[in-house]
Amino acid sequence: MKKNILVIGFGDIAKRLTNKLNKDIYNIYGVSRQDKENNNFIKWDWLSKELPSLDNIDFESIVFIPKPSSSSESGYKDGFINSIQNIQKLLSTISFQKFISISSTRIYGKHKDRVFNELDDPKPNDYRGRIISIYESNQIQNYGDKLLILRFSGLYDSDSINIPKNHLHRENAAKIIQFFIENNFNHSSYEIFNCSEDSNNLSNISNKKLKELGFIFDQYH
Repeated sequence: MKKNILVIGFGDIAKRLTNKLNKDIYNIYGVSRQDKENNNFIKWDWLSKELPSLDNIDFESIVFIPKPSSSSESGYKDGFINSIQNIQKLLSTISFQKFISISSTRIYGKHKDRVFNELDDPKPNDYRGRIISIYESNQIQNYGDKLLILRFSGLYDSDSINIPKNHLHRENAAKIIQFFIENNFNHSSYEIFNCSEDSNNLSNISNKKLKELGFIFDQYH
């Protein structure tokens, strides 16, 4: 029997993820605000009071890739805070084993004097980081030991001209999600992983925990 994966926030990263997962093993269901692309695709505005129907589907993994409705503070609240209540209501109607929640290393702020790892308390210094910090706390409260939080650094692709100091290629982002879908590490509580590539430009985000688990970054620059 195939394993069902639900991706809420089906955009570029999710499309890359779909191309990486073995279609003989996994059924991918996508949720997006955009029009559906196939029979397993659901159009749904996360802020809508109406919930889509996912009856009689048991999911192995849920992947949530949040996206602000705009770059403003209210847009970030919509994407990371206000959407969560509806998503929790949706997931209360179905069963799942694992929740993979995408976050951001922006939560550490723009501090230049140290390298941050997952044990460090977040030190956000703008509204984006503060809202994402609240989002993570809410996810931990909602999903407990089913939860994996993946903190992505600034995303880029092979055509990008300006690459952030702390960065992650979009293919590596999809590969990391694939890694945690395909492997069960039997964590006894929620886990957080920094997802940031090695850098010669004095990156201040440690990826040691992820690499010690066995993940290997592909090289793109």
